[in-house]
Amino acid sequence: MTGSKKTYHIKIELNLWYDRNFAIEADNEDEAEVIARQVAKDQTQHLIYTDLPTEDSGDWTYGDQEYTTIYVETE
Repeated sequence: MTGSKKTYHIKIELNLWYDRNFAIEADNEDEAEVIARQVAKDQTQHLIYTDLPTEDSGDWTYGDQEYTTIYVETE
């Protein structure tokens, strides 16, 4: 049976990265980071558990949300 096609199931992971700078007044760097991370989570809460619909064979399913601090510095 040459030429018979097989069905393959492939999972693709989509990573989207956003970043934003915050100016936070705080007593120290640790406190500033905690505040900024909470503001970031509050502002992006609507993205959690949101699947992306498609017009064909199935939606993109929400997988994870990660917050990474790149730097904390004073003026």
